[in-house]
Amino acid sequence: MAERRHSGPLQVQKPLYPEGRSVCHTVILHPPGGMAAGDAVKINVTQGTGTRTVLTSPAATKWYKSTGAFASQDIRIELAPRAQLDWLPPENILFENARADFRFQLELGPEASAIGWETFVFGRRAMGETWDAGALRINSQFTGRHGLLWAEKANVTGASGLRIATQGLAAFPVCGMLWAAGPSCNQMLAETLSPSLPFSDTLRAGVTCLHGGVLVVRAVAQKIEPLRELMVRCWTFLRPAIHGRDSNPLRLWSV
Repeated sequence: MAERRHSGPLQVQKPLYPEGRSVCHTVILHPPGGMAAGDAVKINVTQGTGTRTVLTSPAATKWYKSTGAFASQDIRIELAPRAQLDWLPPENILFENARADFRFQLELGPEASAIGWETFVFGRRAMGETWDAGALRINSQFTGRHGLLWAEKANVTGASGLRIATQGLAAFPVCGMLWAAGPSCNQMLAETLSPSLPFSDTLRAGVTCLHGGVLVVRAVAQKIEPLRELMVRCWTFLRPAIHGRDSNPLRLWSV
């Protein structure tokens, strides 16, 4: 790690090297553990040429009830040529009446590669919340040296038909998306992964390969645990193909 700066409660913990000195594992810590109305968190990551990092957090992000104002999380990551990134955060839990604004921007240099995911739980399921009121805004954008690779926006509300529509969340209370970008992301890789993806009453997933070297796995589930396991399984499969490195489970996952 070349530089570490923070302001406010957001902190970057001591870097670890469980895969050897060539891969830096870094834990981003937000001590409050949650986002209240009006809160704003910004994470800016710059990776140098040929660097390899694994970025994660120790616990789920909780988005608390709001009376009107949005809380926001803005993540911007820039990868220099041949840099490699694994972005592996825990899930986001949206409390009843939460209003969350989630933005993610990734800029890839030549021959850079990245794998990551985001997962969302609508309501505190153990407490009987069904998330009938609230709002989630998602804005994701990937760019490369030739311009835009992929952009997607979503606006989900508690009363939205998107939550129950077959072409939306199909009434599942948990959803997630794993993405991968890099020279090795192609249709053949997507077709190799596809047969292992589940389709049941409790967990469903599908994979798409987009023009420009971006692969996306979308999943919905009844509970977060099976979806989390699916994300890890996909990452385990994809990492050797995309980064050329073995997939070793993170120590945090066994805690």
